[in-house]
Amino acid sequence: MSEFDLLSLSEKAWIIEIWSSFPEPYHYQAADCAEGLPDEISELMHQADKDENFRDQFDEWEIFISKNHLWVLIEQSCDDAVMLSKDQIFTRVKNCPREWLGPFETLLNFCPTHVLAFLAQRHYLATRMERTERFGKPDWRPNEGPFSIPEWENSSWKKASFVIRKYSG
Repeated sequence: MSEFDLLSLSEKAWIIEIWSSFPEPYHYQAADCAEGLPDEISELMHQADKDENFRDQFDEWEIFISKNHLWVLIEQSCDDAVMLSKDQIFTRVKNCPREWLGPFETLLNFCPTHVLAFLAQRHYLATRMERTERFGKPDWRPNEGPFSIPEWENSSWKKASFVIRKYSG
C-alpha cells in the first residue's frame, strides 16, 4: 500500500489532475490572444496600464506559478476566467493536497490584484484548452475524478527479487 492509497478520493483526483495537466506553449499563446479582462474587472486593466512594474511582476509570479504547478488551482478558483472571492476559492480548493495549498495561498496573499487577474485569465484559458484535448471537455471538479490511473498503479514499487549466482566451481 502506498501513501496515495491512503488519500481521500478528492485528494486523489486533485493529484491526478495536477500531475496530468501540463499546458503546452501553444495553449498559452492562444490564451495570450485574449484582449483585456472581462468587463466586471476592467478597472484592474487600468491599474495594470498605470503600473510601470506590471510586466516584471507578471513574469516573476508566472515563474512562481510554474515552479509550484499552480495552474489547476488557479483554474478551479475562477468563474469564466475571473478569480472568485477568497472564501469561494478556499471552498473549491479545500480538498487539494497541502503541498499545493501553501504556495497557492502565497500567490493569493502577495500577488498584486491586477497582476493576479491577468495571470488567472491566462492560466484559466490554457488549462481548460489542455484539458479539452485530454478529456474532450474543459470542465473538471475533484468529485468527478479520475481517482486512479492504471499507468501509476502498474509502476508502483515492487519487492526486488534476487537470483543468487554460484561463482565457485
